[in-house]
Parts: sequence; C-alpha cells; structure tokens
Amino acid sequence: MAGKKLDDLKLADVPIAPPDPGPPIDPRGTAWYRFSQEIDDLLATGRYTWAQDTLTGIQQTVEARQGVTDQQRRAVANIEARGEDRSREWGSRRYEGFGGRRW
Repeated sequence: MAGKKLDDLKLADVPIAPPDPGPPIDPRGTAWYRFSQEIDDLLATGRYTWAQDTLTGIQQTVEARQGVTDQQRRAVANIEARGEDRSREWGSRRYEGFGGRRW
C-alpha cells in the first residue's frame, strides 16, 4: 500500500490564519500589573537602590509572564521591610575604613 495520492487530499488554497485574539485586554486591573506598579513605587522612593537589580529583575519576569508568584511577593515584601530598617540605620552607622578593627 503506497498511501494517498496528492489529488486525493482535500487541500484548500486559503492559507491557515491564526485565531483572532479578540479585543486587547487592559492589564491595569490584573494582579500582576498592580504588583509591577508597586515595584515602580518602591524604586521611585530612592530608598531601595541597594536592591534595584533584584526588584527590576522580578518586575521584568512578572511582566513577561503576566503573572506573579507568592515567592515574588515575599521577596519584595522582605526587601521593603529591610529597606525601612536600612533607612533608620544609615544615620547611625559609621564607616571604619578598610583597616577596620584589629582583632
């Protein structure tokens, strides 16, 4: 048995089109978009420059996947909590230089 001949196949001359995606969805009401905006707000304060790479990395992943995980939420919450602690510490810390303390 050799299979079907090309003439036996019912092929249409119309190219296959991708499905219609429908109207664009406004992401502003989604949880991932609001989370991304929260990261923007944190960075805008200027108190989280020490974690800017981490925050922007999380933000880029959230936007690319259009979703946010509990781990990402926890990481940002930890950074936010640590940032508040750091802002209080900065006024009282002193730099001892590379010589530092002698043990």
